[in-house]
Amino acid sequence: MRVSLPVPVLLVLAWSAASACKKDPPPEAPENVERTAFVAQPCPELALGSEPLDAANARLFVEIVDVGAQGLPSPLGRWLDDNAVTFRSSANLIAFPNVPTSAPWAQCVDAVCKDAKRSVHVTARLPDSASEPVELALHIEEAAGDGAGSAAKALLDTTLRAPNQEPVIVSSGAALGGGSLVVTAYLLRRFDDLHRMLECKERQKAREERR
Repeated sequence: MRVSLPVPVLLVLAWSAASACKKDPPPEAPENVERTAFVAQPCPELALGSEPLDAANARLFVEIVDVGAQGLPSPLGRWLDDNAVTFRSSANLIAFPNVPTSAPWAQCVDAVCKDAKRSVHVTARLPDSASEPVELALHIEEAAGDGAGSAAKALLDTTLRAPNQEPVIVSSGAALGGGSLVVTAYLLRRFDDLHRMLECKERQKAREERR
């Protein structure tokens, strides 16, 4: 999957060209600007009961957000519903049951990871009922270097049980810079549920812009 040049890098290149003609002090580097967002937001249109799941039609929307070392309340409960958090990087993907699914980090705004080529891999095992947690095998790795014989570097390997639309906190470990990942799984029972999920994300974006 092709990874586009991150926006912060483009901004730095543009500023470098302009600074050759100006004596003004350089602005703060984009990767050091704090970014905040609402994460693990509920999507009422996808609220499920205890009905059985049809594995032939069901899919999973998975949101993974690296919130660094900032303190989150414990127990977390629904605290994230009304509180935006600072984040370093994030990834969203759609996983099919029992099929390994991969995606690059979709957004990275932190100096620790801005130059790294990282990808996330998820394998989901659906429960029999929508009221039961989903089992997620989560693997994050950094792409191999250019040298011959080099291999991708595993940064995180873990398995977790994620109830529908409820955030799960995972310790990211030193390899990912320390801190926590917020992992949220959204069950999609049929094809048009993806459209409902995207509508929820659009509302979330509008809410962030109003802050």
